[in-house]
Amino acid sequence: MTQSQTIGNYEITTVIDTLPGPRDPSQVFQSIPAEAWDPYRSFALDADGMWVTEFKSHLIRSTNKEGPIILVDSGSGPTDDDQGKLLDNLNALGVQAADVDVVVTTHCHGDHIGWNVSYKDGKPELTFPNAKHWVAKNDWDHHTQEANSDPAFDNSVKPLEDLGALKLVDGAETIAPGISTIPMNGHTPGHQNVLIESEGSTGVIIGDLFHNVAQVTEQTWCPVFDWNTDMSTECRQNLLGRAMNEQWIVFAGHLPTGSSIGRVIDDNGTSTWQPV
Repeated sequence: MTQSQTIGNYEITTVIDTLPGPRDPSQVFQSIPAEAWDPYRSFALDADGMWVTEFKSHLIRSTNKEGPIILVDSGSGPTDDDQGKLLDNLNALGVQAADVDVVVTTHCHGDHIGWNVSYKDGKPELTFPNAKHWVAKNDWDHHTQEANSDPAFDNSVKPLEDLGALKLVDGAETIAPGISTIPMNGHTPGHQNVLIESEGSTGVIIGDLFHNVAQVTEQTWCPVFDWNTDMSTECRQNLLGRAMNEQWIVFAGHLPTGSSIGRVIDDNGTSTWQPV
């Protein structure tokens, strides 16, 4: 299942990689008491009270078929149970790995970088052989310090440098006309979003700015994955406020497909998610 939305001259399509199992929200949002979920249980958790997520990418293509093909994040990669379906699902959309020109990494957690590199006889090879990988310099600098070494980063991001496919991004940079990175640090030191502005419309691919729809209202709620909760909260509040005031379309990577593209609306003074 995919979902697409047009922003001016660009079409943005969700591309599922992996469907992980449900998790107890108390393990993910450890500081949030169980009763605080009560107003949101009917739509933010499943029937068993569990948090359901998806690991997905977003494909950006121009509607006139010109310009670069951009993939935002590369999922969690191959799995032992053969769940990683990103390449198959791209193929179903008519996109081969060699067609991708740019891979933007919103941040360097394992479920966003897994297909960057494959290994043959122990040697890394580019999964997307013609693409440059746009990685935030802050994330690169953090994870290349020995004290912050991470196996997922070491396997899927670090080899990009020697393979000649790494572009370090320092702040806001233009990827293509109307498409740019915007720093949204806090979830990781270099967490970044992708802004699409075209023909008077604006969309934003938010990476892990929020993980659950309840956070659109409860913007101070932070999952255990956030590196700096003060920074992630400030970025979440700022971006969601701007998205509501300026009527942006928001592409949320961890919400279930079918409800992961939406707007932030003001519902009697409360920020609320409205799927499109």
